[in-house]
Amino acid sequence: MRRWSDELQGEFEARGLKVVTISTDYPEEIRKRRGAHRLQATMLSDRNLGVTDAFGLRNEGIHSGPVGEGEAEALPVPTTLLVDKNGVVLWMDQAENYQRRSGPEVVLAAMQQYLDTGG
Repeated sequence: MRRWSDELQGEFEARGLKVVTISTDYPEEIRKRRGAHRLQATMLSDRNLGVTDAFGLRNEGIHSGPVGEGEAEALPVPTTLLVDKNGVVLWMDQAENYQRRSGPEVVLAAMQQYLDTGG
């Protein structure tokens, strides 16, 4: 499986980009599994789906497992955003398959288009 950290970390650093991930996992789960992803990122928990809902990304139709006690009531649609320093969304990519995201080459092309050439 291709990892963004392997293929894009140098590209992020060259552009002075910060990577932020947001998931419905509890903060303890994020801390425990942080090293498994090898991604140099700020990893945040969105248990109440506030950020998910702010971007209109709630996906209630597909859930990765049974909803039980302590489980998130819904999941976000897997989405990659390129946001400028003023909070303006420059680019958004949403996966059609909730278990997969677009490959690193798609993100690199967006960075080149919106950051290297000014969009």
